[in-house]
Amino acid sequence: MKTVLRWGLVYLLLLAGLTALGHYNQQLNAHLMALQATEADLRQKETRLLLQRYQLVSPLALREWAEANGYIPMSLARWASPEPAERSAP
Repeated sequence: MKTVLRWGLVYLLLLAGLTALGHYNQQLNAHLMALQATEADLRQKETRLLLQRYQLVSPLALREWAEANGYIPMSLARWASPEPAERSAP
């Protein structure tokens, strides 16, 4: 009879251990899925921000901004404000 109780206790302990391990794995899997969803959202946000940055600093957008703020194109690479800049005496 003692042998049956001993093996029954071992069986219950193993069953409890497997149940705890399964619960732990389910929690890890849920956490992993949440992290992957967050990573996908962050990647989409990064892509959207990179596209927005390119649109804001593209040459055409900079030219439109400069012309809207009164800058006059001096050449392809330089812009001058309509107000002359004050120069300091040497």
